[in-house]
Amino acid sequence: MIGRLAVALLLASSALVDASAAQPAVERDRIASERAAAKARLTEQERACREQFVVTACLEAARNDERATLARLRRAEIVLDDADRREAAARRRQSIQERAAAKSMPATDAASASRRRDEPRPAPSPHSVPTPRAAADSAQSDAAARATEQRNVDAYEARQRAQRAHRAEVEKRNAARAATGKGAAPLPGASAP
Repeated sequence: MIGRLAVALLLASSALVDASAAQPAVERDRIASERAAAKARLTEQERACREQFVVTACLEAARNDERATLARLRRAEIVLDDADRREAAARRRQSIQERAAAKSMPATDAASASRRRDEPRPAPSPHSVPTPRAAADSAQSDAAARATEQRNVDAYEARQRAQRAHRAEVEKRNAARAATGKGAAPLPGASAP
């Protein structure tokens, strides 16, 4: 009887999933109510199983049925969550594109932009001719990149000069110590050779 009930519920819920797939809120409510019903059904089945002589097998079958139902509901939730994430990402991309388009537009075209916002946008051509503003921005960014690169080269060369000077100073100090015959002092507590 438990198996037939589970099969009937599976068939009914799969029909509901197909019918309400377009309405995520309704689908989530249905999943929550079906999950609550599965838990209540398990409690009832456990109570019925405890009245039988062979309790373990009955309890195991009831728990397996609940696990299968919960796994199916979880898969349906995952599908809904994925659809929500894709929709949110699409909205975010659209918002970013609109802001980028608004920034790149001259101030005089702002009024016409609001009218064109609802129109579909063609994909940008890879061989498009750069605008004078884009060329100026490109020239500025190239100049800034060259200046940054030059600063990095100068800083590198300064570090190299400092390292060479330090190395020369250390070698000079070591040579002076070697000439006087004074070696490094032994560590405290160390035995002499």
